[in-house]
Amino acid sequence: MPGQQGTEPAIHPESSPREQRWDRGLERGAGILMTVVGLLLIVFVVVALVGAVEATVEPLVHGHQFTRAAVEGVDSAFLAIILLELVHTTLSKGHISRQLQEFLVIGVTSGVRSGLEIAAGARGADPRQTVIALAINSLGVLLLVFALWLVRQHFGDENGTAT
Repeated sequence: MPGQQGTEPAIHPESSPREQRWDRGLERGAGILMTVVGLLLIVFVVVALVGAVEATVEPLVHGHQFTRAAVEGVDSAFLAIILLELVHTTLSKGHISRQLQEFLVIGVTSGVRSGLEIAAGARGADPRQTVIALAINSLGVLLLVFALWLVRQHFGDENGTAT
């Protein structure tokens, strides 16, 4: 109506004290669950690192297979990096645009790891199937990188500055 500025309804009406208590309780519960998930992910990182050492040492000691040891070590290291990124993203309290960027980086890292697995397993596989799998994987990684670029253009980088 003319002359009545500021009378639009709020998106979230004012909460009652009871609703505010429930909100605080739910937020506290969500925080506790996120901490538990973060701790579990840290345990998985330690397991992945132990697995990386074992996967690398076993081919070296028992078969002197340097290539296999390198492939297993890189694969296990990528898994540990992905898990560490998940821990960081899960426990971060930043803006949604920053968390989105972090999840996209996890996706890119996972895609690169998957592409390396495809390439490493290509020795005895059908070359045509390997090329198709690598092309699909590469397209997925490129789409994730493009999405990351779009997010950074729209919201800025992690420091809050537009690129």
